[in-house]
Amino acid sequence: MTLPTYEELSRPLPLTHPKRWYYGVLKRVLRAAAPLSRGLSTGFEHGFDSGVMLEHVYRNTPEGRGVLGKAIDRVYLNSPGWQGIRARGELVKSALSAALHAQAQASGPIRMLDVACGGGRYDLEVLQSWQQRGGRPVQATLRDYMQVNVDSARALGAELGVTGVTFERADAFNDDDLARAVQGGPLDIALVSGLHEILSDDALIERHFQQLGRIVRPGGTLIYTLQPQHPQVELIARALPSHTGDLWVMRLRSAELIEGWAKAGGFSTTARWTEPQGIFGVVLARRA
Repeated sequence: MTLPTYEELSRPLPLTHPKRWYYGVLKRVLRAAAPLSRGLSTGFEHGFDSGVMLEHVYRNTPEGRGVLGKAIDRVYLNSPGWQGIRARGELVKSALSAALHAQAQASGPIRMLDVACGGGRYDLEVLQSWQQRGGRPVQATLRDYMQVNVDSARALGAELGVTGVTFERADAFNDDDLARAVQGGPLDIALVSGLHEILSDDALIERHFQQLGRIVRPGGTLIYTLQPQHPQVELIARALPSHTGDLWVMRLRSAELIEGWAKAGGFSTTARWTEPQGIFGVVLARRA
């Protein structure tokens, strides 16, 4: 199946195009149902790509007004994209566990940074398990550019009893913010999960791998995610708002393209996993 391109989805459909009418009606129906469903209401308030939304998706517990609201929310949470997100989250957790074990024999604490953690669930669940097993100390910093996500991650960390974690508001692409992360030394592990996929600027992301290459030590690990395809890409672009308030138009990128950018930043792929639907991938890469 050939999916529409980012450029095609960015252009409004002609007034007489049947899809324009279809998606216009669909958007109105979803807005009308939003007060009943926690997922839909969160999406229209914070953006369907927001960290607040992903935390609801990861919890995977339907919430809403009455039986109907919960039923709507269950259908929403069972959509292909959200099933893929949850599967991606499990792959990220496996990759992070592997990265921690790879660093387990070195001396001193493991220095770890998630540059855009959202609600931080995948980080914190792995760190909780690591600490319960008595793993090597980890100095973890979880960052996000939205304070609501930082606060959510901090609350979840307290709930899970995870210690030794710093929660900060910061810009993942800002050189000064990234430099602050390595004041105590270069990183052993850096994570970028779900960030690049919601951004359309290729040059920004290509440059980001160069920035990450400057803060991860040689022999260190970078974990990042991919989104080469999405079966609902047109529905999302025509009907659902992003965290910016504009419609959420995705730019799908091949694994080969992203891995080329990572290689130029100094990273070589050591493992790559894809969730069962083939929507999302997770890459474990080593800093040369």
